[in-house]
Amino acid sequence: MKLHKMKQVDINPNMSVSELLDSMKNGGFTCRKVGLATDLFLEMIEDKSCTIFLGLAGALIPGGMRNILYKMIDNKMVDCIITTGANLSHDLLETSGGSHFHGNSQLDDIKLKELDVSRIFDTFISYESFVKFENLVQKILDNIPKEPMSTRRFIYEIGRYVTDPNSIVRLAHDKEIPIFAPSFADSMLGVQSWLFSQIKPLNIDVLKDHTEFSEIIYDSKKMGAMILGGGVPKHFIMNGSQLHDGLSYAIQITMDRPEHGGVSGASIKEAVSWGKVTSDAKWIDIMGDVTLVLPLLVAGILSRL
Repeated sequence: MKLHKMKQVDINPNMSVSELLDSMKNGGFTCRKVGLATDLFLEMIEDKSCTIFLGLAGALIPGGMRNILYKMIDNKMVDCIITTGANLSHDLLETSGGSHFHGNSQLDDIKLKELDVSRIFDTFISYESFVKFENLVQKILDNIPKEPMSTRRFIYEIGRYVTDPNSIVRLAHDKEIPIFAPSFADSMLGVQSWLFSQIKPLNIDVLKDHTEFSEIIYDSKKMGAMILGGGVPKHFIMNGSQLHDGLSYAIQITMDRPEHGGVSGASIKEAVSWGKVTSDAKWIDIMGDVTLVLPLLVAGILSRL
């Protein structure tokens, strides 16, 4: 085994983000992984035979990632998105004129409840913002088709009626980037859709997601994935990859652990045993906070495209 001597990470006042990431490759631990992941993501993007799937878990937009995700779509870093309903809900909340506010995670939650303020760690959302979101969603739902739809078609139709130029849902519609949300019912958007369906026709068939997703997979020469946080989006991508030869590229950023057997913490290496990742795939697991790693990684890619 040939060993390579480690260089120490170096910085200077005038270095670019790309130069910082290059320097981070000289280090060890997560520092090195983030630098290497930037190179791997760029390789994935430049491989024109590769269809890139982006998995978005949790609620990244309350964490400030909306513009980062927008730039990923706008700069053709992804070909297909699988997300939780929460990310769609918070995108539409911003679109409706609602806002996310900085807060303090140590404040009294009973007091926040009395003030009609909901907390996502250190991000606050007011009752008024939720009302704006609900009014927008109900108005949009009144205009979309009534026939059975996959979540992809449903989200595409919502995007048609969104006017906010900063909306991820709107941009994906305009760029014709499919968005699937197989667990969207478990979200504010899902609840509002259910409420609408009690009065007027609305038919969302999640099994159609498998049909439409499999068509994208069958049309792909190679599959690559950027998995942010795990959850249902990760599992949906991984299950779909078994219809192919598995993922040829994979980057996972998660804070979760593998020991309890949950999908969010399962390593990419483990997925090889399932046939979800090819035996010769290029992959990197990063144990880290998406809201810390993703801005660095995407900024580095933007400077290299």
